[in-house]
This record gives sequence, structure tokens and C-alpha cells, in this order.
Amino acid sequence: MLAAISVAATAIYWWIDHRRGHADPNAGADAKPISLRGIRNFGAAYWYLLVLCVLWYSVIFAFRSTFSIKYFQHAHGLTLAAAGSINAWVFLAALFATPAFGWLCDRIGRYAPMLAFGALLLPIAIASMALSHGTLWVGTVLIGISFSLVPAVMWPLTAKIVPEAYLGTALGLMWVVQNAGMAGANLVAGWLNDAYGASAQNPAGYDPMMWYFFLSSALGFAFAMMLWRVAGRRHHEAATHGW
Repeated sequence: MLAAISVAATAIYWWIDHRRGHADPNAGADAKPISLRGIRNFGAAYWYLLVLCVLWYSVIFAFRSTFSIKYFQHAHGLTLAAAGSINAWVFLAALFATPAFGWLCDRIGRYAPMLAFGALLLPIAIASMALSHGTLWVGTVLIGISFSLVPAVMWPLTAKIVPEAYLGTALGLMWVVQNAGMAGANLVAGWLNDAYGASAQNPAGYDPMMWYFFLSSALGFAFAMMLWRVAGRRHHEAATHGW
């Protein structure tokens, strides 16, 4: 049903776009050809953002979408229903919180600090879940905020730090490396669980996986701070462009 709705929405979008008529043939006159030299000139801020994108998405999707259910069951003793329920709240909250955070960023115009704050919450959440033997709601709430805040800031920020003529290339590159990172993170986390015998009978076997997720997300936060530092050095430009 959801797939059918997606197809219908695509058809409606095509119809609306078709009604607008043909694009202005001169609209792309100022576009620049793609070149490796142009990509190298994206600037440090973009590359910091790209690394953060890879690390953050790799951790949050590998953990929440692949390993969290079994981890909650084996390491924290939750039932399958309870583990699925607590995992679902992260994505449900994002439906409402992401546009709210996007609106807030536009209002205050401080993209880099908010991105760093969102990135910081992920390693804290992972550590909270790994070290706590009690409730998982603290870590879940922190991951939920991070999952809502980081994408709401990251993608609009890309449009602010990359020249418009190269924006499509910049976004495409981020999507490619993001998906490569998620694939790699799943393979590494799965290998760690197998190597250390993670199971309900050996919940400590999940510790290396959680260390891997913690260190990866902490490294992502470090790159978010470097991005913020670049924004600080470019204070006047940041004030002009709102980041």
C-alpha cells in the first residue's frame, strides 16, 4: 500500500511539473561543468560535513535498523514486542521533530552549533545504553533528538557551503559515501558480534559492537566541531549566509 502511494505521489509530481511547461533553455547557462578540480575546491567545511554524514548515518542506521532489536532483547532482557516498540518511537518522533528543528534553525540561523549538538547526542546515547542496566528511555530520547536534529540541519547546510553550480554533485557524493558507510558499518558490527559470540547467553559479546558505534559517533562529533570551528573563522560569511 505504501509503495502504491509512493508511485501515485510520483505521478502527481510529474503531472504538476508537466503543467508548468518546458524549462527555460537559458536556465542552465550559468552552470559549470563537473570536474575533479571543482570538487577539490568545495572547501574544508564541506569535507568535514561529508565525513560527519558518513559516520553519523552509519551508526544510527546500522544500530537502530539492524542490531538494536536483538541487542535490546539479549543485553537488556526486553521482549520482542517491547524492543520493537521502543525502537519505533525514534522514527515516530522524527515525523514531528525534524520539521520543527528545521524551522528553528531557519529562525536562529545557527546551523553549525546545532549540528554539533545533535552529533554529540549520539555517542552519549550509545554510551547510556551500553553502560546502563536499567531503563533504555534516556538513550532512546537522545537518539530520537539526534535523529531529528542532524538531518534537519545537515542537508540545508550543504546548500549553504557549496556553490550552487556544484550542489547536485555535492549532494550526490554525500549520498554515495553515506550508503557505502552504512553498508560497511553493518558488516563490521555483524563481524564483531560473530567474533565475540554475542547472544542471549553471552550479552557481553555485544560490547565490542557498542564500542565500535560509540567511537564512530564520537569521531563524527569531532568532525562536527571542526566544521563549527571553520564557521567561527568565517564569522562574517556565516552571518551573511546564516550558518
